[in-house]
Amino acid sequence: MSKNKTIVSIVNIEGFPTTEEAIIHAIELIESDFHFNLNSAKQILLKPNLLIGKKDACTQPRFVKGVIKYLQKKEVQIKNIFIGDSPGQFKKNAIDIAKKVGIYEICNNSGVVFKEFENEIPYHEKIEDGEKLTDYYVSKPIKDSDIIINLPKLKTHGEATMTGAIKNYWGIIPGGLKAKYHLLGKTPYEFGKCIADNFSWVYHNKLNRIIVYDLQKIMQGTMGPVSGKMVEWNLVMAGTDELALDTIALELGEVDPDLIPHLKEAKKRELGVSELEKIEIVGMSLKEAKKKTPKFKIPGKRMLKIGSYITSRIVYKVTKKIPILNKNKCVGCQECAQICPADAIEFNNSRYPEFQREKCISCLCCSELCSQQAIETKRRGIKGLFKGY
Repeated sequence: MSKNKTIVSIVNIEGFPTTEEAIIHAIELIESDFHFNLNSAKQILLKPNLLIGKKDACTQPRFVKGVIKYLQKKEVQIKNIFIGDSPGQFKKNAIDIAKKVGIYEICNNSGVVFKEFENEIPYHEKIEDGEKLTDYYVSKPIKDSDIIINLPKLKTHGEATMTGAIKNYWGIIPGGLKAKYHLLGKTPYEFGKCIADNFSWVYHNKLNRIIVYDLQKIMQGTMGPVSGKMVEWNLVMAGTDELALDTIALELGEVDPDLIPHLKEAKKRELGVSELEKIEIVGMSLKEAKKKTPKFKIPGKRMLKIGSYITSRIVYKVTKKIPILNKNKCVGCQECAQICPADAIEFNNSRYPEFQREKCISCLCCSELCSQQAIETKRRGIKGLFKGY
């Protein structure tokens, strides 16, 4: 069931010497909502939005730095702090993107370990109340974490309408599986159910969460979440309830949350607090904050339908990565078959693995973990449009 109430802090970054100090203050304002002890956690995982190697499309480095400084102030040991994400079907992995946007350098300088979500075998999970996703996979660093610190950035999204606190968890799904699950959401409404299903697993299984919302510069318009127009809000929000934070972010931007399919679905399932009267605002008042924030311009329904069609029917089929064997390197150890979480690799009277394409989930664990580096990957390209898997 949904919580009865929750606290959300809104902090004006312009009122502090640095963004990092504003972030620390924002988190401290909501500490009374913590039902966990930061210092007893063995694995605290920071989950930024590392979509693509463009600074405007990702969580800002200063937000990562601010959270690390907050944890250090609370005497959390650096060895217990990790950061990671899975950008999906793009050419670069999460570390490459983190290096390009400046996040990796901050982690490296502070001693925080960066974890690639694709480098370990994912966990096979069930979503009990899932409607589109019921049987799926979660990245190991997420499953193993004691506390998740979610670092979303407010942006428009050509398929989901907006991406924020709840949508940022789509990155907990490893690699190519995100694209595969897009196939289950062929309309904005259906994709909203997929996002809500994924968040439902988080909500019920990872109870210790902090959200630090990047509202310094938000992205809007039909080109989000990659190349939309950037608009200054100069705010940071913090809380422990993603639905409440997304609701307040949209309230600031004068957008009805019911226009966002995954928020409407999360509200229906009571995956958090959605009623304004049950959200205690601390720091800036909602009235003050609304005075300084321009309207959030989201895509229209027609653009969302086009985006959903392109993503679910075309992009996945063309960009899906598949494993390819380099026989010159393969020693026939059969470790790949043991590693594969989908049992999609077989050895049938041959020393070489045979990939069962229809069963393959594109997690690419076989490639990442092959001791001989004998399994390479490639995109299907235009031929993928004619494949049934």
